[in-house]
Amino acid sequence: MNRIEHICLMAEYNEWMNAKLYEAAKGLPDEELSANRNAFFGSILGTLNHLIVGDTIWLKRFSTHPANYSALAAIRSLPVPTSLDQTIFTDIQSLSEHRKLLDQTIRDWARSMSLKGPPISRPVSSVQTKLSRQ
Repeated sequence: MNRIEHICLMAEYNEWMNAKLYEAAKGLPDEELSANRNAFFGSILGTLNHLIVGDTIWLKRFSTHPANYSALAAIRSLPVPTSLDQTIFTDIQSLSEHRKLLDQTIRDWARSMSLKGPPISRPVSSVQTKLSRQ
């Protein structure tokens, strides 16, 4: 398996696991999703929002890469999160829809990669691998 195939596999795994996570979260009452769990980001919704924020920050950075990845075009129009604990969505349905958009974008971007491209100072693939493991 080459590096690009590995990145694609990780993007697909990321999407699959997020789908399972959100399926489980959607089975909880709203009160349970928003209850303070004394975790780093408070509630389950707070933690899920944090993951959206983290992925958005990374994807926004990649969207400005000189390679101008077309798969990241939708990301360019998203607002830049202001903090790691920012609440982007207050309900699981909106959060889930946005998660699907991000996961689809990550998967499409991974599939658009090639072993050829402009020289970079830090391998994009190493950062993509980190992104897909979050």
